[in-house]
Amino acid sequence: MKKKLGIALMAVGVICIAAAVALLLYNYTENKNAGKSSAIIMDSLRMEISKNEVENTASDPFDTEMEIAEIDGNGYIGYISIPILDLDLPVMAEWSYDKLKAAPCRYYGSAKTDNLVIAAHDYSNHFGYIGNLKPDDTLMFTDINGKVYSYKVTSVDLVMPSDTDKVKDTGDDLILYTCNYGGTKRICVRCSYLK
Repeated sequence: MKKKLGIALMAVGVICIAAAVALLLYNYTENKNAGKSSAIIMDSLRMEISKNEVENTASDPFDTEMEIAEIDGNGYIGYISIPILDLDLPVMAEWSYDKLKAAPCRYYGSAKTDNLVIAAHDYSNHFGYIGNLKPDDTLMFTDINGKVYSYKVTSVDLVMPSDTDKVKDTGDDLILYTCNYGGTKRICVRCSYLK
């Protein structure tokens, strides 16, 4: 009886190890694919922005809608640059779980109305390291017309996944939003606009 129990426990252990390895490979593949996808889109997005560039001073104060460029069947509003993390990432106009696999997405708001929220997966090629940002670190969002919005980090905090009200209309000019490593909480990087 003890021998059968030992064999059964060993089999369960092997299955658990195999499942863990499969999950690790799946996550590695997802991360790698997300990085490739973002890099390809960034090239196309930069070309689109260079076609649309306008002077940063030309703006209509009553126009709060962000322009959207369609690339490969998806809409993009621009890209986020986080120099300290060596990241330039395209930002999709609308979010969905499937779209988050390819690139960060606008979760809410607009750079023009100072309430932009950008969500992304915690892939190392996306927002996996934003929790390492510190107050006064700078980042930029470049819209589809080439206008650059510069921000400084004001705080980095954790919120519960159900606390979506803590990222909408908070008074923060920009929020970067992703899961923590275990997925139990969300990391919010709150930023203010540098005038």
